Amino acid sequence: MVVKEKRGRRRYIAFRVESSMSDEELLAALNVIMSRRGMKMPKLIQFDGNMGILRCSPADKDRVVMALSEGSGTQRTIETLSTSGTLLTLREKYFPTPEPRG
Repeated sequence: MVVKEKRGRRRYIAFRVESSMSDEELLAALNVIMSRRGMKMPKLIQFDGNMGILRCSPADKDRVVMALSEGSGTQRTIETLSTSGTLLTLREKYFPTPEPRG
């Protein structure tokens, strides 16, 4: 049996926040957004203060994107950029690595 059959596939959502914030501020905002809708908290994979990636199940993907776009009623908004089935795709697109020095 393949591991994905046991745990299920995952979806990754790239997002951008309107103004810079810390990891703790982002997690608090996400907690408010998800708890108001009675949803499970998605896993924060990567965040650099302005852009980040969340992981969720395929069944929750549309609900998470909708919840992020509606926001928590705070001044800072969270804009979803794209969704992918692979983390590598989003990292290459939104978090490019610097060129290696010769």
